[in-house]
Amino acid sequence: MMGHEGEISIRTIRVIKTIRVGKGPFDIALNRRTNKLYVANNSSGSVSVIDSGTNRVITTIKGVTGAATVAINPFTNRIYVAGSAGKLFIIDGRTNTLIKRFNVGGVFSSIAVNVRTNLVYSLNIQKNTLTVIDGRQKRIVATIKVGKQNLTGLPDTVVVNPFNNRIYVANTGADTMSVINGCTNKVIKTIKIGNKPSSLAINLRTNRIYAATSTQAGTIAVVNGLTNKLITIISGVGSVGTMGINPVTNRIYAPDDTTGSRNVAVINGATNKVIATVVDGESPVLAVVNRQLNRIYVATAIGGSSREKVFVINGVNNKIIANVPVGVSTLSGVVNEKNNRVYMANQGDNTVTVIAG
Repeated sequence: MMGHEGEISIRTIRVIKTIRVGKGPFDIALNRRTNKLYVANNSSGSVSVIDSGTNRVITTIKGVTGAATVAINPFTNRIYVAGSAGKLFIIDGRTNTLIKRFNVGGVFSSIAVNVRTNLVYSLNIQKNTLTVIDGRQKRIVATIKVGKQNLTGLPDTVVVNPFNNRIYVANTGADTMSVINGCTNKVIKTIKIGNKPSSLAINLRTNRIYAATSTQAGTIAVVNGLTNKLITIISGVGSVGTMGINPVTNRIYAPDDTTGSRNVAVINGATNKVIATVVDGESPVLAVVNRQLNRIYVATAIGGSSREKVFVINGVNNKIIANVPVGVSTLSGVVNEKNNRVYMANQGDNTVTVIAG
């Protein structure tokens, strides 16, 4: 009976809607409390707000210049947007209105929220700094230097561990990771992790941070968040795009976005070993995980082609169970585990693809 139900659920994996949003949707994030999605439309300088229950655009918030990345504090219902034009924005999720903007200058590349301290962290890749915003006071409270203090430092990605109040920054040009104490806003450790680290992912259950680097055919550096020491280097994973983590199974999914590659490495977080390589699609760039269903959704990038798709992996046996078409140039995605819907933002054709299952 269980197998029969599984077969039925697999057959229901399909595209149920394509939502038209603003121009150049770069990023998408979900407020899991309000069930609303926020899409950063880079080219049109706006944020589309989508009701995840109806899959309709509720409103479009304008004046968000160069909207690039989004982070949400679900407890305060505030949405934070980093703009590639050197601006930061705060949106009130209750009214869906823009309530604060900061003109910092430079170029922001990544943003993250510590939901416990209500502090927001955004990386400025032109200034090699991390801007810290107090979410309650709606003001900038610190500017932290990271990487090398020249244009070669290029901080790329920031992630936050709210449980130990540590912030981690991948410094692409400096080949390092900065560890920041969220209480003092000071860099407490700089870890050498390999050539040009870019994508970061964190398993909050195990307190492990994973950094993709471009060292010799691709590696992933594994850092212990308790000791802030490099544990090991996982090699042979290619040019890793956006990693997905299932903290329940302690598996890491690393898509190799090298042109012509078709590989997604499956890593056992307990042993730091590649235990499987899933092969499909072309140039997989992004992996997002449904922890409840133990399914992994991998977006491909075939040079802006209409043949781009998402293939779905069963996390139990690492087998592909479905392929679904999506829009052009998928840059980000998110899973709503309340309704088991997956949302993929497609920069190339200004849409969000909604996948059931």
